[in-house]
Formats: sequence, structure tokens, C-alpha cells
Amino acid sequence: MRGKPTMNDVAIEAVVSLGTVSKVLRGDMTVAAELRERVLGACRSLNYQRNWIAASLRNRQTHTIGIVIPDILNTFYAALVEKLENLASAGGYTIVIVTTGEEPQRALQRINVVKERQVDGVIIIPSVGGSETLASSIGSDMPCVIVDRVAAENPFPSVATDNFDAAYQGAKYLLSLGHRHVAIAANTPRLWNTYQRIAGFERAMIEGKGRADVRIVGMTVEEARISLEALFRERERPTALFTSNNLVTLGAIGALRNCGVNMPREMSLLAFDDFEWLRLLRPAISAINQPVDQIAVEAWRLLSHQIGRRQISNPDVRAAGQLIIRESTAQYVQIGKRAVAR
Repeated sequence: MRGKPTMNDVAIEAVVSLGTVSKVLRGDMTVAAELRERVLGACRSLNYQRNWIAASLRNRQTHTIGIVIPDILNTFYAALVEKLENLASAGGYTIVIVTTGEEPQRALQRINVVKERQVDGVIIIPSVGGSETLASSIGSDMPCVIVDRVAAENPFPSVATDNFDAAYQGAKYLLSLGHRHVAIAANTPRLWNTYQRIAGFERAMIEGKGRADVRIVGMTVEEARISLEALFRERERPTALFTSNNLVTLGAIGALRNCGVNMPREMSLLAFDDFEWLRLLRPAISAINQPVDQIAVEAWRLLSHQIGRRQISNPDVRAAGQLIIRESTAQYVQIGKRAVAR
């Protein structure tokens, strides 16, 4: 073979049709996994380099996906972006990541930046207060999937944890340990996912005849730490704390240490979001695990179907959270006015 390899060379090498090669290189996920691997293997063997500029002009696609997130340092968002990047790469796409810093105006600007790159679609985790303007800023022609923070009137396909049920199950678990005064530390009820977590928590506490103590502690680790230190110094503090996300959890751990509150002997801690550092702490932290892999796969499915103009089944996916029990939660019994860990 002379000169640069062509798509036809790849088809001959992989023993597939030219159309199959084209579909694989376009990221069409309807191609069977075995055929897709044969095509990609042939590309590697021949050192085939697709002319993306020519392909973009022909197809009016850039094979680029925009991902808009509030904060890349948030471990949940970082894990999600990594999974999405792997899926995009396997489908022949590259990603452009922008962050909004929880600022609605900046979010609009960053969405415009992504659109100016002529991306084929966007996956967005809205900033606080940013959901209201998403429809007008994205437009009706842009394939889009909303992840994690889904507004009540969201017009786009969406993927999120079933936050209500996950928080409901977490609160029921704390009640089953004998806790009757339980606090949930949340960033802001203005976010749909946080609002749902608070609602699920309150439902379980009402059904279990417990005392639901809702504390809004702010959007940063430092704000959460300061707010929770005040809570831990109260005379009638709760015997268990349920933190609504990983940043609040970090603030809670700092506050517990600064106030000298023993965990779990004096207070049990259950976190929403599970990551490696929760397992490494001593005591290891019990947590509600969000299925990041499933969320990423479903978001990619919804976006690729829109890009390919294929019919979407189940446009709003709610994934089940998983309760993981470790050392930071303990059974309590009430003896007089004191709660004692077993």
C-alpha cells in the first residue's frame, strides 16, 4: 500500500463495509462492539489518521462535545468527566471542558464559548440559579443533556441519582440505629438535587417519628466547617449528621475534629457521595454512593442519540444510590437524657 491509508484500506483490513468504517469513525454506537473493535484495530494497524477537517465539512460535525460543570475540583464532577471522556474517545469524539464557578452569568458566557467551538452537543451540570436561562442560552437545535442538577421544568433529557430515595434510605438507616435527633447539612435548597435530598430525609424522619434538623451550611468546605462547628457546640446537638455532598462532608470532618466530637461514639456521620478518601479515613465514613459509571453511560446514550437523530427511550433517567456502611455510624440507645453508642 502506497501513500496514506484511506477509509477503504481500513474496510479491507477489517473485512467490513465502507459504511461500517464510516459509522465507527462517526461514533455511531449502533455498530456492534466486535465490528467496532475490528475497525479500530485496523486503524491502529494501518496507522490510519482521519482527516477531521474534511469530515467536519462533509458532515457538518466537529466530533467535539462540550462539558459544562461548576467545579473541576469537586470529586464527583471530576470522576464523571473522566468517565465521559473515555466514552467520548471510544466514540471518536474529543471533549471541551469549561467551569462556571457556580456563577449564572459566567455559566452563560462559558456555554457561549462552547457553542462558538461548533460542538456537536453539550452535557451540562447547571450552576446555582443557572437552570432558568439554560433553554434560551442553549437553543432548541443543540443536542443537550442535563446531569445531576435537574430543574423542575427542565426541557432537556436528563440523568441524575434518585436523590429523594437515596436520602430517604440513608435517613431510615440512621433511624434504625436508634438515632432520633438527626441533622442534614445541605449546601442550598435552590439546587434540585439538594432539595430532593432534603425532602427524602424529611419524609423518612416524619415516618420514623424522628426530629429532622435541616441546616443550610453554604457552598464551600470552609462555610460548611464554620456552620457545623456552631451546630456541634449547641447544647442539644444531634446524635447523627447526614451531609448532602462531598464538600459538606469535608467541612463536617474538619468541624468534628476542631470541636473534639468523637465519631461515632458521640456522633454518627453519613455522607452523600462516596470516594476513595472516605474509605481511607479513620474511622472510615459510611456513605451513599452515586453510580457515576451508570450516570455517564446514560448521559452519553442520550446525547449520542440526539446527535444521530435517533429516537430516545426513557429521556429522564434516575439511578439508584447505594448505601455503604462503614465505621462512622453506630447504634445508639437513649439512657435518660444521654445518647450512648453501642
